[in-house]
Amino acid sequence: MKHTLHRTALALTLSLWGFAAHAGPAIDQFKQDIAAYQAAQSTAPDRVIRYSDPQGALARAVLNPARVQPFIAETLEEVDGSDKLKAVLEAYKPISVKYAKAFDQLHGKYDAEYLDSFESMLQITLSGLKPLKDIKPQDIPDETMRPMLEAAIKMATAMPAILLKVLEKQVDEGKFSADFTPVARVRLEALRAGIAKP
Repeated sequence: MKHTLHRTALALTLSLWGFAAHAGPAIDQFKQDIAAYQAAQSTAPDRVIRYSDPQGALARAVLNPARVQPFIAETLEEVDGSDKLKAVLEAYKPISVKYAKAFDQLHGKYDAEYLDSFESMLQITLSGLKPLKDIKPQDIPDETMRPMLEAAIKMATAMPAILLKVLEKQVDEGKFSADFTPVARVRLEALRAGIAKP
């Protein structure tokens, strides 16, 4: 019991620290929010945090898709930005997987959380595509590397549409609760329109 209270206090402290650190880079705030979420989640490893839980604000902070592109853009402008970004996204992936599993296993319980985590991963994918627009295979000196680069660019470019196909199938097959399905469909159409923009 003592350890549980200690971990909960740590989670709240880290959360408040994250909200207070407005002067720091966006990625540092996101790292603090991930740490706070992980600390809170560790107190109940058998149950994934929901938005409606007392610690729900921690989940909202980490899953909020609106945060993704701004912190990625800001971080990539730093000298060691790519390394920082990779470390944070590696920490984020298990969280996204956790909500995907909860969504699959507990019908209707994690609709909002899963949809936000899905959109966040889509935003991460879209942000990763931006640097590819400046890469031209013909500029690669080693000609043997060009086919692999071309294939990688083609695969990465197709990924957003593939992800949306997955979401579309989930909506059409009733994977979301009946009440949430209209919300998911509207978000799907908005995301589809978003990736269609040049």
